[in-house]
Amino acid sequence: MDIRNLHSFITVAQCLSFTEAAKRIYIGQSALSKQIADLESELGVELFIRHHRSLELTPAGKTLLREGNGLIARMADIIEKTRQAQRGIRGSLKLGCFGFENAFLPYSLKRFRSLYPQISVDIQVLTLKMIEESIESGEVDMGFTIIMGRELKAGRFAQRLIQKTPMYFLLPSDHLYAGVASLDISALATDPFIVLSDTETPDGFSWFMNLCASRTFTPNIASKTTRMESVYWYVEAGMGISFMPKDPSLARHVPAGISLVGMQGEEACCNIVATWKKDRQNPAVSLFLKVLETVNMQSGQDEKVNPGVFPRAACSKP
Repeated sequence: MDIRNLHSFITVAQCLSFTEAAKRIYIGQSALSKQIADLESELGVELFIRHHRSLELTPAGKTLLREGNGLIARMADIIEKTRQAQRGIRGSLKLGCFGFENAFLPYSLKRFRSLYPQISVDIQVLTLKMIEESIESGEVDMGFTIIMGRELKAGRFAQRLIQKTPMYFLLPSDHLYAGVASLDISALATDPFIVLSDTETPDGFSWFMNLCASRTFTPNIASKTTRMESVYWYVEAGMGISFMPKDPSLARHVPAGISLVGMQGEEACCNIVATWKKDRQNPAVSLFLKVLETVNMQSGQDEKVNPGVFPRAACSKP
């Protein structure tokens, strides 16, 4: 099977239009039609039902689309590995993580390992402050950090957005608002809050204080901590309320005694960003960023089929 014909078929199947598909892959419509006809002849099946103004995939076409996508990805891996063998890519990559990377990191590591088996990966689980300090000192090559709010702000490190999610409130299961769909933070103005320490996450703490100030109240901060695990303990014990990214992969680890309630407002956003020194020397950083980008693009396709697989939803509006 000619891989170019398969790629052309996948494009037509996604567009369900020869005209639109021809524009996307920059060939003439007649040449594209011939490629599809050659593929149908080679396989001995019809791939499309051709209506007057539209196309529809046949059962055989649906099967080839499903299996063909995997084959194209496999071919890309084979080509990349072949090129690596010529270049002899090897080395190490040190990553700093906080614990909010569940939705994308395991698959990214698996794909990276497949593409670059001679590059070892060392993962360190650290606080957000320690991640930035380790990036600065060179102890880690790249880390994942959190920026709150709608927009990323330029800093001393290079950054790339990996995941943007809305926010949950964490409420004890016996709280007045436990079980409601969503709330504005002003409804919780009299509650004690459990927050991550301002010494560990100064930007996140400022975001929280500014969010409260925009609702004309000063929060009662019952406790500050450096880890989400202790936030869960405080909330489940009824000692206060808190908040976290609205991420199904994280929600699975929230104790049963905590109710998750959506946070309203345009600023109720959590951005997980890849962070590294602008003058980085380790080429493995660029390679891992490419893998993250690929995973991010693939997750966008998954969301169309199975919403929630990789949550990158826009932040809620008030």
